[in-house]
Amino acid sequence: MIGVVGISHRTATQDVRQLFSLGSEEAASFARLILRKTKVSEIIPVSTCHRTELYYYHEGEPCDRKPGKELVRLLAEFRQASGDYTYSFYEYSNLEAVKHLFRVISGMDSVVIGEDQIVKQVKDSYALCRENSTAGAVLMRLFQKSFEAGSRARCDTNLQRGPASLSKVAVDLCRNTCPDLSKKNILLIGSGETGRLALHYLVKQGVSKIVISNRTRAHAQALAREYGAGVVPFEQFREALPESDIVITATASPGCIINKADIIKPGVKDGGRAQLFIDLSVPRNINPSVAAVEGVRLFGIDDIQPVVDSTFAQRKAGIQQAEIIIDEVAGAFMEWYDSLVLRPVIRAIKQNLQKIKEDEQDIYKQLGDEKKLDVIEEYTDRMAQKYTRVIIKNLREAFRHNPSARSLDMVNELFKCDE
Repeated sequence: MIGVVGISHRTATQDVRQLFSLGSEEAASFARLILRKTKVSEIIPVSTCHRTELYYYHEGEPCDRKPGKELVRLLAEFRQASGDYTYSFYEYSNLEAVKHLFRVISGMDSVVIGEDQIVKQVKDSYALCRENSTAGAVLMRLFQKSFEAGSRARCDTNLQRGPASLSKVAVDLCRNTCPDLSKKNILLIGSGETGRLALHYLVKQGVSKIVISNRTRAHAQALAREYGAGVVPFEQFREALPESDIVITATASPGCIINKADIIKPGVKDGGRAQLFIDLSVPRNINPSVAAVEGVRLFGIDDIQPVVDSTFAQRKAGIQQAEIIIDEVAGAFMEWYDSLVLRPVIRAIKQNLQKIKEDEQDIYKQLGDEKKLDVIEEYTDRMAQKYTRVIIKNLREAFRHNPSARSLDMVNELFKCDE
């Protein structure tokens, strides 16, 4: 059985999501743990700012009981998350799981419909699990087909009309909130993909007064050289806060790196210069208490939704177009997948009908009439082929609607399949 269990911006707040967020090393370690402690034979965790999802494959006969609860329990233990959060998790199996992945990589399930950062994130997760041998033939083919579906959905529909990424929406928010954006002093903390995209869009808006800070100074310097920005050492970025009109954080820090005390200096009352803080990180980098400082505006990922909604109308038409593509690619994948599960049964059907045909032909061979025998052989061959096709077609259709171990056992018994 193919399945996915996950949590996303549609089912949980940022505070809950960040409890289950997995870095690259954590994702690889957790995947290995799942293979050791469960009957799951392949797994690919996908963890981004807005979701943590576990795509898995249970080898052999289909599972009548989905393993989602056990995976969630192990994830909570791994992340040391106390409390019951099972209500925030969703689970899909087989065709619905396949379509869900295709929608995710197409950007249809993102905060920003059609955003393209998710493509790299999913590909990175896939590559990581290939390197760590936690993904096998089934999930490898599934994710490869997802790349095809995502590419077609983006190129052949209206899904990418308007702002395409969280970073772009953040920069649009800066432009709409701050007049004369090009004249503002901007501090960007984090030089990963999200920070890089934000910097790219800021420069396109004519902003030139940008300072970058990152834990790995060489990364900040490389990005600064590319865009003509300045650099401040990570341990000194707080000294740059008072002179910054806009502060954007996009780091992988496990907790808040900016607190209210960093904004209000000793001897300075609330009500300093107007400042805009945008936190694009999970877990959050900026303590919510910063918003209580007079003159400060703070936006987190969850706060960007109103801006995101303005792009939805432009991309809404693309969703229906993309669903047609997803149905087509998912259907092709499921035909391949069903053939794996049903291959022994299909082989038994063909062998048994072939045996029946040969037994009947042996009876008529005793007639000794070669002309009649040729007709009978042609007729029995046609009948065997016809019934084989009909039975296999109906079997695949029935199994698609009821992919349970019991139904497969019944078919095995019916056709005396010992495999």
